[in-house]
Amino acid sequence: MRARASLCIAVVLSGCTTSLGTLGVVNPDATDVGLKLLTPGATGRSCRSSVLGVPLRAGEPDLREAVAEILARDPEGNVVANADVRLHRLVTGVYNRRCVEVRGDLAHTVSTIRLPAPPGHERHGAH
Repeated sequence: MRARASLCIAVVLSGCTTSLGTLGVVNPDATDVGLKLLTPGATGRSCRSSVLGVPLRAGEPDLREAVAEILARDPEGNVVANADVRLHRLVTGVYNRRCVEVRGDLAHTVSTIRLPAPPGHERHGAH
């Protein structure tokens, strides 16, 4: 009986973290490819909590809020590269918390110029 009660408490107080995948570059203009690295490994979060089912803040955790938190670290930053997006949940029944976390490299897009290679040198400029 005691083991069953302990198991129930552990299940009620458990939390989880799940990766939602990794994104190469998060940028509103996908034609930009050159990047100037500003802050590697920056993290942004958007969370929502509730107590006894009553939300402390309206809405769901928002990926855009998490990205905006990273972008706010440097006025020059306008893109998050190599982003890893995760969802965190803590569910106790009394206090519940859901978060979206983005971790990536804060960067600034820079213009690049691609020049055609002379005949016979096409492969030298390939990445």
